[in-house]
Amino acid sequence: MKVGIVGGGRWGQALARLVLAAGNEPFIAYQGKRPPHILPSTDDPPQVAAECELLLVATSAAEVRASIRLVKPGSQNLIVVAGRGLDPVTGDWLTDAVLQECDTVRVGALAGPAPVEEILNGGLCAGLIASRDEALRQMAVTALHSPRYRCYETPDLTGVQLAGAVVPVLAALVGLALNLGGAGVGIHAMVLTRGLAEATRLGNAIGADPATFMGLAGVGDLVAAQARPGHPHYDVGKALASGHPPHGSGPEQLARALHKLAQMHGVDVPLISAIVGICDGMPPVDAVQRLMMREAKVETR
Repeated sequence: MKVGIVGGGRWGQALARLVLAAGNEPFIAYQGKRPPHILPSTDDPPQVAAECELLLVATSAAEVRASIRLVKPGSQNLIVVAGRGLDPVTGDWLTDAVLQECDTVRVGALAGPAPVEEILNGGLCAGLIASRDEALRQMAVTALHSPRYRCYETPDLTGVQLAGAVVPVLAALVGLALNLGGAGVGIHAMVLTRGLAEATRLGNAIGADPATFMGLAGVGDLVAAQARPGHPHYDVGKALASGHPPHGSGPEQLARALHKLAQMHGVDVPLISAIVGICDGMPPVDAVQRLMMREAKVETR
């Protein structure tokens, strides 16, 4: 099977290697003067949509719309967004952005703990294909599943995309917490568990499957995102702890979008709200103290 990949950066190249490992043929649409090293590619994006039924979109959230306009997919194409988060301008799910920009009606999302460097270095990992279209899920699994990359599937497109938006925010909060004086594994564990509880509550409110947040797209991706310093989302939190927030960062944009979504549905999300408050100028220590002074409750999701 020939699999189109939209985006010739390191993530696009990593996906191409997974496609190769699954016994398929990748075909990358790239922009710029330098093609991806060795891998089959073209600087004529519509050619990829014409030759490949399945397209994997391996760009940042901010680039998804422009990339789809360049590639010009049609109703014959099945499109899987392999980025995470929300459209930074409209707040739409990325799969909705795809639907708005082309004639396809079959979309999905790829999530899970698959660090780019580990894939490029031959590491083993796993991922999750989410779509309401069973044929798309099966084709995407066939495109990617191999002894290097275990590929699971789920119809919970909403939950997987929500998890993909929440994980960078929680990873940043871990980075913040572990770089404040006196912080340790206790607050680390609290952020992980209560952050996933927030995601589950918000997911319940918008029709997601609660089990999604306990799987690869939720806890799995979060473990990978905060496993070691140096991850970009962890480093955003480290910068927040030092009092020098990188305004306009991915976690900040996502936190604001998620906070707005939670307010629309009347869902309490104190950890996400804390990131928004810190980005708006609240001292990090004050934000953490507010979290710790909240009323004691029965542990619930």
